[in-house]
Amino acid sequence: MATRKKHSGYVALIGRTNVGKSTFLNYIMEAKVSIVSNKPQTTRKQILGIKSGKKGQIIFFDSPGIHRPYFKLNEKMMSEVHTSLMDADIILYFIEIDQVREDDFALSLFEGLGKKVFLIINKIDKYNKARALEKINRFKDVYSWDEIVPISALKGSNMDLIEDLLYKYLPEGDHLYPDEEYTLQTEKFYTAELVREKVLHSTRAELPFTTTVKVEEIRKDKKIVYVRAEIYVETRSQKKILVGKKGHLVKSIGELARKDMEDYFDQKVYLDLFIKVVPDWRNSPHILHEIDT
Repeated sequence: MATRKKHSGYVALIGRTNVGKSTFLNYIMEAKVSIVSNKPQTTRKQILGIKSGKKGQIIFFDSPGIHRPYFKLNEKMMSEVHTSLMDADIILYFIEIDQVREDDFALSLFEGLGKKVFLIINKIDKYNKARALEKINRFKDVYSWDEIVPISALKGSNMDLIEDLLYKYLPEGDHLYPDEEYTLQTEKFYTAELVREKVLHSTRAELPFTTTVKVEEIRKDKKIVYVRAEIYVETRSQKKILVGKKGHLVKSIGELARKDMEDYFDQKVYLDLFIKVVPDWRNSPHILHEIDT
């Protein structure tokens, strides 16, 4: 009996902010790999999700949302997008079913790359099939798509179909990473992201954009994991808001993050959380490098 050839390669998740790329990645990986919120620019760094199976291995790049950069942080985020595009075998370009016109800036990024590009129309659970067909007809000719797939990343609609299509188009080859690997994030980066996710869920206005998190220390013993982390803000007034009345907001953020960390480490966690004022950290190459590791 002939052995079925495996297909393995890299797939970039590309789109504007809040189109469901991270939700897609977490669903298809069956694990929380990338943090999720309804705030723009939640993903700030390329996140790898490695899906291994009998058909082969798909390495997903969850990239920051496409946007025009105004700070060094945003320039770095868009650099991550370009890196994903260059390294990928296949590009999944995400739009929402509510999008009414083509995005010329986003589409221009694909020109000249010579890559396979799928149009992924997300959040179809909000409407009936007729609306999805209408959206397909509206967007089918704006680019030479290799495939067009309407999905619901939240509900899981057509996710198996996308996986089958990816294996169909990916190059033949064996697994590129060990089967037990599912992401390449460090413990410090991932635990920092868990804290930042809770900050995003708990704040509004400018605070989601002007905060970041750095994990200073992770120390483990048989009974507990000790995590020391700092939330950076840019002004004293932002710190006051984040602390909250009688410290209630930062305490709530810490409690929620600690629960996720305990799921991650499968052990009791003591989270030591501080807030630090670091003016203009978004334009500091040194800090941007530190929070990436």
